Amino acid sequence: MNLQTFKASTMAEALSQVKSTMGMDAVILHTRTYQQRYWLGIRRQEVVEITAGRDLRTNERTVKRNGLGSLPAAYARSASATTTLRTPSENGRQLLESPAAGSVMMLNLSQELTAVKTMVKDLVTQTRQSQSPQVPEELFEHYLQLTQNQVSGELATELVKTLHRQLRPEHLSQPQFVRDKLAELLEKTLPTSGAIRRTKTSGPHVVALIGPTGVGKTTTIAKLAANLKLREKHRVGLITIDTYRIAAIDQLKKYADIIGSPLKVVSTPEDLRNGVSSMCDCDFVLIDTAGRSPNDTLKLNELKTFLSAAGPDEVHLVLSTTASQACVELAISRFADVRVDKIIFTKLDEAAHVGIVLNVVRKVNKALSYVTTGQDVPDDIEVGRGKRLARLILGEGV
Repeated sequence: MNLQTFKASTMAEALSQVKSTMGMDAVILHTRTYQQRYWLGIRRQEVVEITAGRDLRTNERTVKRNGLGSLPAAYARSASATTTLRTPSENGRQLLESPAAGSVMMLNLSQELTAVKTMVKDLVTQTRQSQSPQVPEELFEHYLQLTQNQVSGELATELVKTLHRQLRPEHLSQPQFVRDKLAELLEKTLPTSGAIRRTKTSGPHVVALIGPTGVGKTTTIAKLAANLKLREKHRVGLITIDTYRIAAIDQLKKYADIIGSPLKVVSTPEDLRNGVSSMCDCDFVLIDTAGRSPNDTLKLNELKTFLSAAGPDEVHLVLSTTASQACVELAISRFADVRVDKIIFTKLDEAAHVGIVLNVVRKVNKALSYVTTGQDVPDDIEVGRGKRLARLILGEGV
């Protein structure tokens, strides 16, 4: 008789050792699971132990009595019910390949993956705690949630420390209370300007939209025009200086025809000045500009000349929530040299994280005017609301 004992962290690993060492002739005689301490006795880990034999001279009854008596009940019942062959070799193969053995292996594999995920999470938390020693330990999970939603580490630290000062010790044991207070703090940190409003008694209120290429300026200006004309009953004129993209002109012309607003296409600063003057009977004039690369200094200077000629009452920088933090920071640093009064964020419906909105409005110290939430005109645009964005940053859709 050849008996051996195999130890592993899971049943799957232990069974694999049995197969590898003793082959398919092995017969499982005994199994047990116990806890083993390590790391100076602070940590524990589960150990699965299997005793198996080969070349056993026994009959089916002995195999059932010795081989199954120490196995888990479900495993023993399944193996006992399907054991009809009498040789040790075939019986051992049946034990190792039975449905119960497979179920045990899958269960242990699932438990092992869960344990690995927990260890990784603990490791990430410990690493971030070491990198952010100023964050109060009691609120560290909230700090993590902010940073995981792309709120900058510096701003997240500031918010959590402010929250900690505002809370009483007894509040820390009330998760929902803490979460609501953090939402209120985020809301106060997100300045919003409200909808576009006419601020003059004569002449049109002129609004220009600027920003990088591909952020959705033309669709956004169509939504603004449709809401001002159809829902608020204002007289609205449209001007585009985006002569680089014929498709953009055609798109805006279709929208202008649908809502019954005049559209002018201009190519020089002088044409733009005359175009604004010719719409003196409008309540609002919305100017669509061509997308500019933040790296193209020549085009940015050209844009500055156009805006100077138009003399807009408001300039909104349009940014996409799907862009990377680095791209957005580059855009705001370069377009700030042109002119930025307010911020519009597009594609909120496509964003995996919305913490970038908070980073930007704090960095440029400008209010958020609108966010867009899809392609439908005029519906998928809404006035920026701090409460809604705060809940989104905290993972709560509203």
